[in-house]
Amino acid sequence: MEHQFKKLIHKTKLQKEQKDPLFQTFEGALFADSSWFFHTEVEMPQVESRSEVVAEIIKIVEPKNAVELNSASPQTEVLFVGDTYKKNPNTEGDDLLGKMISAMKLSGSEFKRFSLEVDLEEVSDLEENLQFPNSATLNLLNCISECQPKVVVSLGATVTNILLGKREKLSTIHGQFFEKKANNWSYVLMPVFHPEFLIINPNMKRTAWSDLQKVMERVGKI
Repeated sequence: MEHQFKKLIHKTKLQKEQKDPLFQTFEGALFADSSWFFHTEVEMPQVESRSEVVAEIIKIVEPKNAVELNSASPQTEVLFVGDTYKKNPNTEGDDLLGKMISAMKLSGSEFKRFSLEVDLEEVSDLEENLQFPNSATLNLLNCISECQPKVVVSLGATVTNILLGKREKLSTIHGQFFEKKANNWSYVLMPVFHPEFLIINPNMKRTAWSDLQKVMERVGKI
C-alpha cells in the first residue's frame, strides 16, 4: 500500500513537470485533469509506515475550511425577542435579563437575544401584519427561523402581540406556551413581562422568574 501511494505521488509530480510519456499522447492529455491527480506540488517527507503516508496525503487533499463531521454548533434552546439592552446582546450581562439568563443555566450558543425594533410599535393591524409582515416583523421572523430555537421568550406586550397576530393583555397570557411558526420553523412562544417593567415593578420579578422556570423545564434545565 505504501508503494502504491508513493507511486501515485511520483506520477503526479511527473505530470506537473510534463515528463511522463503518457501525457504526450492524446489519451494522457485527456485524463490529465482526472480527480486522482493531486494537482499540487508537494515535497513529501520520508515516511516509514502506511499511517504516516495516509496522514501526509490527507494534509495535501484536505480543504483548508474543512469542518469535522461532529462539530456542528448546538441548537439554540431559547431566543429572547424584544430586548432593549444594548451592551452585549449575545452573552450574559449585568442587566436584569442577563442575570435571569445566567440563573436559567443558559450559556454560549444555548440562547440569543434579539433587539426590539421600533417599527413593531407602529403596527395597527396585527393579523394582517403576520400575513404581510413589515420589514421589522420580517426581520424578527427570519431571526426565529434561522436560530431555530425550541422556545421563543417574548419580552413585553409589543413583540408578544406581533407574534400572536392579535392584541392580548400580557397580564392574562404571561407564562403560557403557544404553538407558533416562523417561515418553516415551528416553535413554542412564551410571553413574559419586559425587564424594564420589572425594574419599575420589582414585586413582579417573582412572577417573571416563575415563568422562566417553565422555560427551563421545557429545555431540560430543571
